[in-house]
Amino acid sequence: MTRAMVRLHVTSAGNEFMVHIAGLFAEGLVAEGVECTVVVDGLPLDDRDAGAVSVVVAPHEYFPLHFLRTRPTIELEPTLAWVAVLNVEQPGSQWFEVAWQFARRARHVFDISPAGVAEFQRRGVAAVHTPLGYTPSLEASALLPTVDRPVDVLFLGHASTRRNAFFARHADFFSAFNCHIVVTEVDRPRLAATPGYRSGDARVGLVASSRIVLCVHSTDRPYFEQHRAMLALANRCLLVTESSRYTEPLEEGVQFASAGLDDLPALCRRYLVDPAALETVASAGRALAITRMHLRQSCAVMLDALRPPTPSAHSGDADALARDAVRARLAQSRARLAAGDTPWTTVANAAFASTPPPALTVLVTLFNYRQYVTRCLESVMAATPPAGGLEIVVVDDGSSDGGADLVESLMESASAPMLLVRKALNSGLADARNVGLTLARGRQVFVLDADNWIYPACLAVLQAALDQGELAATYGHIARIDDETGEGLDLVSSLDWSPRRLLEGPYIDAMALLDRQAVLEVGGYSTELIRYGWFGWEDYDLWLKLAQAGKACRLVPRILAGYRDHDASMLRRTNRSSESLARYFKTKFAALLSQHPGLETHFAFHAGDEEWMSAEQAEIRRVREHAIALERQLADVYTSKSWKVTGPLRAALNWLGKKDRT
Repeated sequence: MTRAMVRLHVTSAGNEFMVHIAGLFAEGLVAEGVECTVVVDGLPLDDRDAGAVSVVVAPHEYFPLHFLRTRPTIELEPTLAWVAVLNVEQPGSQWFEVAWQFARRARHVFDISPAGVAEFQRRGVAAVHTPLGYTPSLEASALLPTVDRPVDVLFLGHASTRRNAFFARHADFFSAFNCHIVVTEVDRPRLAATPGYRSGDARVGLVASSRIVLCVHSTDRPYFEQHRAMLALANRCLLVTESSRYTEPLEEGVQFASAGLDDLPALCRRYLVDPAALETVASAGRALAITRMHLRQSCAVMLDALRPPTPSAHSGDADALARDAVRARLAQSRARLAAGDTPWTTVANAAFASTPPPALTVLVTLFNYRQYVTRCLESVMAATPPAGGLEIVVVDDGSSDGGADLVESLMESASAPMLLVRKALNSGLADARNVGLTLARGRQVFVLDADNWIYPACLAVLQAALDQGELAATYGHIARIDDETGEGLDLVSSLDWSPRRLLEGPYIDAMALLDRQAVLEVGGYSTELIRYGWFGWEDYDLWLKLAQAGKACRLVPRILAGYRDHDASMLRRTNRSSESLARYFKTKFAALLSQHPGLETHFAFHAGDEEWMSAEQAEIRRVREHAIALERQLADVYTSKSWKVTGPLRAALNWLGKKDRT
């Protein structure tokens, strides 16, 4: 990295914990050979030309508690445009949502948690994982053998209903051993001077005097408490934690121990009565932390992300080049169509060739999802048949992983009518779906990506609702499932149809039953969006087009489909050009916006945010704000003592000027 300095900004008005994290990262950055300083209650300086970069630690505290209290609001957006932020809050908490409001505008986003990175990426922000790790300052100057330490079990954390109930249920165990339960209030910042709070050397000393450090989740979210874990590992304590996600590279039973909530006391007891086993695991944990979990590794990742991009021999950035390539293939496909040459081939199974057009088509789009497509298709074939029958149309958008070959082999034994469409060119999701809409024989089309699935009742239930009235589409709740663990994460498409709510931001997924004619009337899926950003907003655009055309849609309040959350899923694809899309949508859906005045948020951006305003609007706003500032300066001058003292001199000069003119 060519930068000479990194400044880590944090506020003293928040939790001392955040200042400590900033200090740890400073230690790691210095270990990487970079000059670094922690700035408490200071303001970021835009001196990038001098080789410096500013990173705001804990944006959910720094900006509301310090920056916005000391600087005019109008300075926030320009500052966010060039600073980096380091988030330390877990998804699902109110503090993460506060951090999100600032992080989404920042130049770079770092996060200590894999869950936080995944959530940022799901929302279209390219966050980088920089986990907390070992630094020498976490470690006490002298470490006693674990068998000689006075505290059997140590818990450090804020009080919560869940934690308090746990300790009450197991009071017999915690009273039988020398267990220190140190809790603080969560409704106010924990400062170094807060009664009962341990910070600095006092915290390290307490941990180093303990045999076991216990971690209990404050809520049902199974997050790994990285900061407490590193304190335990650095001081050769046995880390015992409630079962958590993202504990790698630690191996359970080798470098730490874990169990379900109410099994934790028994697990602690087992190690307390077997001091040799406790020492073995604790020593292995410390050794791994020092060798494979050093914070300088995260700092190296951070520095690499902050490094200015190397000039390329090609013009434009990688995203722009990728978009240009898609647009070129799309134009080539259209040229072939205009010349009477279809840029795809089709393969139909026997059932498709021998059956009349059905009432419903399931349209499956496929691009390099070979490992998922079998379950997707099996879920459709196992579904309750809709009235009038169904067919399956799979559109392969130029896959390179053999997924289309797998589909063709599955078709041979399938009893359901199936058509495979092999596109010659990869021209994007919107074009692939439009090809499917063109070839579908059903008057109703259910849209399904190849990495997702439906539940048995899905098609019949949505069809029954669509047939009840003049509707363009029906949709149901979708369960978002973690692909790695099988854990249910949340519900998608869970809110009723509302054009006003839709203008505020996307909330309905692609998986829905569409009236084919209604979709064709609004032009199908929009392929021009690739000019403004990468893929990801095609579905949102279609829902907005239906709303602007005055067409009604309806939610069926049942869980009818599953969304597979994985590294390559659509929700995780980074959309670095959402501001450009929002500006385009402002023009494209101006008629719909005019029907719903007073919205604070338009297309997932605050209505006052400069980054999605037109250039003209932003310039008008800046000129207006500059004029207001000048008025304030003039008012200050007119009321100043120097202005009053020099009044006679100004009067004399004015009189002389008039005399000269006469």
